[in-house]
Amino acid sequence: MKPGGKSILLLLVAIGLTSFRQTTPPMNEWVYEREKKGIKVFTKKSKWGKLRDSKVQMFVPTPINDVVSFLTDFDNYTNWFPRCKQARIVARLSDNEFIAYMLFNAPWPVADRDCVLRVKVEKDTKTGAVTITETSEPKSVARHAEYFRIEQIVSVWKMVPKDGGTEITNEYASNPGGNIPDWLINTQSVDNPMVTFENLQGKVVTTK
Repeated sequence: MKPGGKSILLLLVAIGLTSFRQTTPPMNEWVYEREKKGIKVFTKKSKWGKLRDSKVQMFVPTPINDVVSFLTDFDNYTNWFPRCKQARIVARLSDNEFIAYMLFNAPWPVADRDCVLRVKVEKDTKTGAVTITETSEPKSVARHAEYFRIEQIVSVWKMVPKDGGTEITNEYASNPGGNIPDWLINTQSVDNPMVTFENLQGKVVTTK
């Protein structure tokens, strides 16, 4: 190697490593995936399994109270939430907390799945922002032999009032359990959150 060649090589390696660190986000940070109709989807590695956690954001020209009312109307979920066959509130715990049941039609050959959620609605009196937190309560409703119960879910909806409407963000993590093909896992991680927000966008804007 020519004089100085070793130093140059080490410099190039250092530059390469620095570039790699800058372009490769840590595993616990959100990675931008897609944007459509003003809807942005991000994902990150899940602590529970192969299905990546998702974060979705969009702005709608709709008052925040209308958005919150729509998201807490579980009787209406079959009209917009992807693959939702049944949805209902099964128990009222307080004015701002309840237990909800949902049943999903899974694509063949995967068994249909259901879940039980504890839903809590909280409002920040200073900012006017509203947070809806949904966590799994798998034992709150008796299991059905035909359906696979989803044991682990955390879904956090945050609505922030903005000029002319509401900014909506949802962070979702779940472990669907069972043997699910990789192609379906990949679809669920990005496509499903996008479709959910597209459907939501169409409903809350038209019902303004």
